[in-house]
Amino acid sequence: MKKLYYFLLISCLIIFSIACKKDRLDIPIGTIKVDINGNSSTFSIQSKATRINVTGGYGIRIEGYFKSSSTSNLSFSLVRPTPITNTTYTENSAGNPLVEMTHCVEVLFPCVFRTAAHGSSSNPVSVTISEITGSHVKGTFKGELGGQSTEVLSNGVFYVSF
Repeated sequence: MKKLYYFLLISCLIIFSIACKKDRLDIPIGTIKVDINGNSSTFSIQSKATRINVTGGYGIRIEGYFKSSSTSNLSFSLVRPTPITNTTYTENSAGNPLVEMTHCVEVLFPCVFRTAAHGSSSNPVSVTISEITGSHVKGTFKGELGGQSTEVLSNGVFYVSF
């Protein structure tokens, strides 16, 4: 009887741990998180989404700062002729989406080190919108930025309000 009890207890714990696995998009609103060259960074100061005025199209810009009183930031924009919806937007792809991403790092002066989406064919910048409403946008991103150096962005997630 004890063996059956322990077996059922362990089975329930395993099922419970699998069922409660945390979704990586389960982050607080106002958060942009990403691994840059393997180092985790959070851009949660003044993080927001804004609608971009585009002639004959639609666009949004998502941006956040690394810490207060700093110009170190991460920003990305999506522009296309049709409304921005739940889908994946990739730089260099057909269908007229414009995907731009910039990372600026402050070292005594604003934006001393700047990297940006540069048309990488092996690891293009990719942004996936998983949820967009009138009040917020949520999703994931990854890719390679270039400029004064090369940065590989991975495991990027965002959840910001308009």
